[in-house]
Amino acid sequence: MDFSLSELIRQNTPGNSEGFPAGVPPSYNWYQGWNDGGLWSPPADFTAVEGWGQVYPKVGEPPYSNPGATVEVANAKTYVRIKQAGEWTLVQDQSKTQLTGGHFVSDFVGNVAIPMKATPLAGATIAFEVPPAGYNNHFWYKERGTYPPGAADAVYVQMEMRVTDPNLRLVAMVGADWWRDARAPYLHDHSNNPGIGGSNWIELSTEWKTIGFYSMSTDSFRANPAPPLRDLVRELPPALPSTPARHGENLIQNGQGETVSTSREKHTAANGTERSSPAEETRQPSINSSSRSMLGEPATTVHTLSSDCLLAFALTLGALARIRWSSVPSRKPG
Repeated sequence: MDFSLSELIRQNTPGNSEGFPAGVPPSYNWYQGWNDGGLWSPPADFTAVEGWGQVYPKVGEPPYSNPGATVEVANAKTYVRIKQAGEWTLVQDQSKTQLTGGHFVSDFVGNVAIPMKATPLAGATIAFEVPPAGYNNHFWYKERGTYPPGAADAVYVQMEMRVTDPNLRLVAMVGADWWRDARAPYLHDHSNNPGIGGSNWIELSTEWKTIGFYSMSTDSFRANPAPPLRDLVRELPPALPSTPARHGENLIQNGQGETVSTSREKHTAANGTERSSPAEETRQPSINSSSRSMLGEPATTVHTLSSDCLLAFALTLGALARIRWSSVPSRKPG
């Protein structure tokens, strides 16, 4: 499957969504795609994580009517980074723990959901029926991944997806939530499962596409990538200027100039499994409170100079400094 580190970075850089989710209010902070409106690292006493994905009809596309079409998801994996050792640990694996989920109303208002047919296929693959009009496909693992308290400081989620009908125009996102522990119940104040974030929207096709999300700066991830990406760090860094900064906004203005708060509300799937879902209430009061820089890795060239050259260079700088400071006017108070 054609996947690269540069493609993963593109999926986690604001402004690179390939479409937008139909039925989702543009005021939601995840409507545009990539967002870091949650906690990139878990609270110290938390011990679980849940990777998830969601699929929507693409904005502007006509309705579809093929009842036999499906969305296939394969080889889903969730890793957490153990901060003391700086190593990644696989905590969720679709080949061992299959995915589940439901069709939720597009804007998640009221957490209304209807059952979603799921058919396990050969290997680590499952086929979900296409979301009906006004609903999405929202799915996660049947069991949460776990780690020792205070041990994890980042997460990486990766899933492969495709559709079986070339006429379908769907977009998909992956992300994750922290959980207090493997069995903690959902609480309306989100104290048991704060969200982390999600990737940009990627348009699906009949060819497999890999979608990933990481909760750390791009420089840090490039220096210490999760295992699926380790063979890709040999890629040349992007040419300057470097990759733009990643910004997560919790408060977004609507078309009337009014500030709209957004967040992820939690829901319970049709089969009773708890998961987090987006909603209109905010979890954090500040704008860009979780901003992180995502800079490309510049190439560094070191030149060795002789002692004579260094002395001459220092004398020149000294002369220039005297000229510069003698010509600068003094600042007057007030």
